[in-house]
Amino acid sequence: MTDPASMTPDMIAEASAAEIAAGRLPLQAQWRIEMMRKAAASGQPGAFTSDLSTQEFAAIRSVGFRPVGQVMGSAVFNVGWSYTGCGYYNYGMTGGYGYNPGGFSGQGMYGGYRTAPVVDVPAVSHLLEQARHRAVERLRTECAGLGGHGVVGVTLTVRPFYENGLEFMAIGTAVAGDGVTTHPKKPFTSDLSGQDFAKLMRSGWVPVDLVQGVGAVIRHNDWAARMQQGSWLNQELVGSTALVTAARAAARESLAKDAAKRGGHTIVLQEMVLNKYETRCSSGQEGEDNLVDAFIWGTAIAPINAKSHPRSLAVPLPMLRLDKPGSFNSKEGRR
Repeated sequence: MTDPASMTPDMIAEASAAEIAAGRLPLQAQWRIEMMRKAAASGQPGAFTSDLSTQEFAAIRSVGFRPVGQVMGSAVFNVGWSYTGCGYYNYGMTGGYGYNPGGFSGQGMYGGYRTAPVVDVPAVSHLLEQARHRAVERLRTECAGLGGHGVVGVTLTVRPFYENGLEFMAIGTAVAGDGVTTHPKKPFTSDLSGQDFAKLMRSGWVPVDLVQGVGAVIRHNDWAARMQQGSWLNQELVGSTALVTAARAAARESLAKDAAKRGGHTIVLQEMVLNKYETRCSSGQEGEDNLVDAFIWGTAIAPINAKSHPRSLAVPLPMLRLDKPGSFNSKEGRR
């Protein structure tokens, strides 16, 4: 590996860009993983860090796994122009209304008395899928570099980056099985906590991979929607209901496809997020477009072989906390 001391900042930046383009980790990440691996091999105290709680650490150790280091992966994507229209109706030169899925045709003005449809935005869905998967794959690469068999407790955050960018960051703790001499071709990834990971293993299941579903749709805030939003009546905003329903349906369909690619017997879901945005009409006309993206996140799991994980299937010791705050009244005494 290249000696960092022999490289200038310009050389590091250029080499890192080349590594990323080749599908590998940036140089700084490679150096960090190499230092952690050497420290662990030499038995150096504090050779690894993790974001596990004490309970998570104990739970993981109880099923024959040990943490080997905190791992992460990030990817920054530019959010460019993703759509050219919201699928509304416009009034043509012929004097009749017509559906224009590509946006405003330049013939006449928007016919706002017709219901605007919900339209998929595949460019946004593809960006969100690609960015999240890339961050997770870099996290997995760091895990493999530390000799880990998988990653637990993965959290994924998405944050604005300058004006038009988004940073996708996945972070978790790489773990290795005690006494395991053969490493899997691809370490597993999971958003399960340490306790949930232990419960899963004890029940005879093992995490396979993180899976996700993404759906992005857009709808013009048409005349009917504006009338409902400004009304004194308590009523359903039917256009908005159609919008969020379509986004979640697209996310579930995307989740099923992703799960089919990554294997596993079933999926345990942890999170479903819905983000809503309002922008000026993408056709350039008066009014706004409502853009919604839905994201489903979970772990694909599969049955494990009892012979290969005998400790994982041990009967857990039930524990009950008796002094939970608020569980007794000082006047009445403990119950």
